[in-house]
Amino acid sequence: MVATPIGNIFDVTLRAIYILRSARYIFAEDSRVSRKLLSFYQIKTPLVVCHEYNETDESVTSLLAADGVYALVSDAGTPLVSDPGYRLVNWCIRRGIPVFPAPGPCSPIAALSVSGLPTDGFLFQGFLPPKSRARRSVLENIRHVTATLVFLEAPHRLAATLADLQNILGDRICCLCREITKVFEESLRGRLSEIMEFLSQKKALGEYVILVAGHRENNADPEEILFDLSESLRNNSVKSAVVEMLRRHKVSRNAIYKKALEIKGKIL
Repeated sequence: MVATPIGNIFDVTLRAIYILRSARYIFAEDSRVSRKLLSFYQIKTPLVVCHEYNETDESVTSLLAADGVYALVSDAGTPLVSDPGYRLVNWCIRRGIPVFPAPGPCSPIAALSVSGLPTDGFLFQGFLPPKSRARRSVLENIRHVTATLVFLEAPHRLAATLADLQNILGDRICCLCREITKVFEESLRGRLSEIMEFLSQKKALGEYVILVAGHRENNADPEEILFDLSESLRNNSVKSAVVEMLRRHKVSRNAIYKKALEIKGKIL
């Protein structure tokens, strides 16, 4: 399982290049996409199209009869992470064919590392259903998960998905990563409502990773309170920011006022 770049073509490991050059065949989700990478690194290994509709067909599995190394790649990132390959991997495991990872780029992990949200536990949900009713049903089932929630989304469904996230999960802290490692890479952080307001002024373009803070039973995480306070102080007076924090969170007035003065001093 060979991870390939998710945007920047230089984000490929030396091991990945070695495997792709020495393999008998490279099983690729879309040969047109993979050929660009192979051409750049002057790799001439034969490509075999392998997607969710043919990955266990004889046209694919018969090629694994001979001893040797075979590589599976997706269009971008780590194979099987919201990409085809699951059935082929299980086909190999059931027949005693060893399967090894050649780790590398993975957009959910890359986004998580820069999100500012807790990384000690996270739930990767991938792409949510395209229909709102089914999407909302999935969100209802995970709204009490305390780990950071990670989703993928296409630009034409982004606004509807963010709206459902806010309606079902509440106005949680979110990080929206776009076009990771590419020319127009961008990360937006704030409440879901704030991100939705910002995006209403511009057209959604590119591939998105959405990260949302996990559920808090009684009170927000201290880091979440600090984030909210810092954001509020950018546009409000200390008094207004404190009032807003008391409305949003169960916090001590004296403690939050002291912290507000400390942050405001650093901003100024």
